[in-house]
Amino acid sequence: MQSPFPGGLLIVFDGIDGVGKTTQSALTAQLFGERGIRCAYSKEPTSGPWGTKLRESAKAGRLSPEDELEYFLKDRQEHVENTIRPTLEAGGVVVLDRYYFSTAAYQGIRGFDFWEIIERNEAFAPRPDLFFLLDLDPAGGLDRIRKRGDTPNAFENEDALTAAREMFLKAKDLECCQLVDAARPMTEVAADIRTALFAAAEAKGVKI
Repeated sequence: MQSPFPGGLLIVFDGIDGVGKTTQSALTAQLFGERGIRCAYSKEPTSGPWGTKLRESAKAGRLSPEDELEYFLKDRQEHVENTIRPTLEAGGVVVLDRYYFSTAAYQGIRGFDFWEIIERNEAFAPRPDLFFLLDLDPAGGLDRIRKRGDTPNAFENEDALTAAREMFLKAKDLECCQLVDAARPMTEVAADIRTALFAAAEAKGVKI
């Protein structure tokens, strides 16, 4: 069977912690799966060796800015090579919970240049067809984190999230970016995302 998406379709959900990235990315992956369309659903940092080190550092104490950025780049290189690019080349859909925009935002507040990090990543990582930037006040994000029973980690405090939100918003004018008000009920956010997905698929000549 010929793939419905020549060149594949890369969809990214990003934004500060607590905005609903995991919920909305999972719903999107489910949408394609229910229609029998090949879909790889993944998140970053990955569960690979470099991603594992990054996840551990969130609890044990953050790495130096230089090491943290390097680990993110190495983790993403493996992710692109092993999952993202093969799926796209096969004409499948890749749905990501976080991507290099998170690296640019969170490393940006540690002193690196936001756009230089984007450039370093795009040297090997494909730019998404659709980038949903879910936007929410940091206090609201922290409240959601606590309500789901989690304890905010080293990346998750109001000052850091406020600075990260400002960084993320630098990307709002990119052609691939759709800024989404994530303060609304989950069903309203999902409906807007679904409409955008249908439009993107139709632009590639595919009905979903």
